[in-house]
Amino acid sequence: MNKPDQFKRVDASGAGRWRSAADAVDLIESKSVVALGHLGAEPITLTKELWNHADRLRDVTLLSGMMVTGYGFLGIPDSPFRLKTWFMPGTLLSGSMRDVAAEYLPLNWTQTSRYLRSGIVDTAIVQVSDADADGYHSLGISVGQHRAMVDGARLVIAEVNSAMPRTCGDSLIHQSRIDILVRGDHDLLPFPNREPGEADFLIGRQAAELIPDGSWVQFGIGSIPGAMLKGLIDLGRRNLRILSQVTDPARELIEAGCCVEDGPKAVIGEVLGTRDLYAWSNANRDLCMADALATHSLESFAARERFVSVNSALEVDLLGQVNSEWLDGRQVGAIGGSMDFAAAAQIEGNRTIIAITSMTNKGKSRIVPMLGRGPVTVPRSLVQFVVTEFGTADLRNRTMHERALALTAISHPDHREELEKAAFALR
Repeated sequence: MNKPDQFKRVDASGAGRWRSAADAVDLIESKSVVALGHLGAEPITLTKELWNHADRLRDVTLLSGMMVTGYGFLGIPDSPFRLKTWFMPGTLLSGSMRDVAAEYLPLNWTQTSRYLRSGIVDTAIVQVSDADADGYHSLGISVGQHRAMVDGARLVIAEVNSAMPRTCGDSLIHQSRIDILVRGDHDLLPFPNREPGEADFLIGRQAAELIPDGSWVQFGIGSIPGAMLKGLIDLGRRNLRILSQVTDPARELIEAGCCVEDGPKAVIGEVLGTRDLYAWSNANRDLCMADALATHSLESFAARERFVSVNSALEVDLLGQVNSEWLDGRQVGAIGGSMDFAAAAQIEGNRTIIAITSMTNKGKSRIVPMLGRGPVTVPRSLVQFVVTEFGTADLRNRTMHERALALTAISHPDHREELEKAAFALR
């Protein structure tokens, strides 16, 4: 898809670039590839308009991650949209959505960024803040993959939302880089943070004890990371830096004085949480927004000392292999940054922690004898610590049998006998 000539001649100030949502979406052609903003920065004015154009379009490939508003557009009768996503949500796996045109891209976070920059994207649709006096908009609360979308697209359509914060760091885009501007004022989409339970706090405290002062700390989403951050506050950790994302519990860590005094306290691609958190991020110099390559690539870790990664999983087997994305024979999650961070943790002085409850809500053990058919998200050679509410298993420099015994010891008592038998077979 080529950029229409008229967008090469408009004034760099932004004059002449403003269109209605309908006129902007009219520029999207059949058989094209469209990258859509995701997470809390989903450009909902433009995506809703795009669904209204389903009748005139054919064979449109959508590239996106987690879409907070859902995936109902794939259920449109004779839908022209085919989704390729680096995050396959469980909502696509049930009921009438089982057979929709959605495919998973098994890419880690840095690979996703490079893919979006590879020339595959015809049109990028992102959400930005109002422009400043110099004509710069901000990508606001989500820079990670949105910077790559803008860099790699032939045509850039931006939804301008007065509610989008102007964040610090690598978040700015000049109007001259944007082809079409569409006004779309609305509240930003909140991202739910689950409250930790008793087991989560036990796990979080043990994970926090493995994180020394002066560490770069990366964590996933969910109740266990929130409990881990509370554990860092309770332990009085100091001179920490946050990597990858900031959530409401991470804000509490910053405001508790646990982070460095000089320079940014967090180098992140995403702000994920409440609208109050989004407002707090506006012009906040404690936060330095950065794209995926600056937060996740191996090259970026050369300048970081004492990096600790804390992530969850669906299951871990007795060899130490981690599955974070496959359930009941289907893709239900993503690789995300798991492999990026597990590889970075192999640098001397760094650590990787897998933090999980010992059982699912249905009473199934998360520590299993052997992973079933399906992908291994993190190979056993990169896994160092596994934490449950029953303790911490240090797998470093252990034989297969020693690993199996250590993991069995932190499993739920209801499942230990079965796991002990499986561990014995690994001698």
